[in-house]
Amino acid sequence: MQYSGNKTAYPVYMTLGNLPRSLHWRPSQHACVLVTYLSVSKSVGQELTKKHKSARIQQIFHDSMHVVLEPLKEAGKHGMEVVFGDGYVRHVYPILACYVADYPEQCLVTCAKYGTCPKCMASEDDLGKGEASQRRAQRTTLTVIKDNLGVSTSLSNFQDHCKQHLISGAVTCPFWDGFPLWVSVLLWADIR
Repeated sequence: MQYSGNKTAYPVYMTLGNLPRSLHWRPSQHACVLVTYLSVSKSVGQELTKKHKSARIQQIFHDSMHVVLEPLKEAGKHGMEVVFGDGYVRHVYPILACYVADYPEQCLVTCAKYGTCPKCMASEDDLGKGEASQRRAQRTTLTVIKDNLGVSTSLSNFQDHCKQHLISGAVTCPFWDGFPLWVSVLLWADIR
């Protein structure tokens, strides 16, 4: 979103997964709730190289989403009481099950190397061949990030190691780490 004074913001919306599609498409039904606006300031790290600045912006996105979605982690693990439309109170376990995004944002969320598939392990060369590839897994992404953090001597070195595994190497702590049923977070990203 563009505001006056050259200010921009990145809106984050949330909705329930069991609502009919016809309700999602009607703004008057209030099916989507604005959760927050994230800053998209381009003035981050003016002294940094383009590569370092990009990594900083990606990590700021993940840090911001971590803060916004942190309450869902505990509620998903231990449950919470919710008053339903019929007036009854029920114990529910909300989970983050879907993240709808365009391609660049899918790469950002999944920590995938740009130009590769954010849903599977297809490289740039394998895309479009029509061959099935192994699904991208959060556990694998986290393992690559953590293993390479320990052996890398610089950000560039870390990114080079990660890119060998089709991971961007810009994010050291993804926001989705620690979610219950966390495999579902990445596998359901849709292309608009």
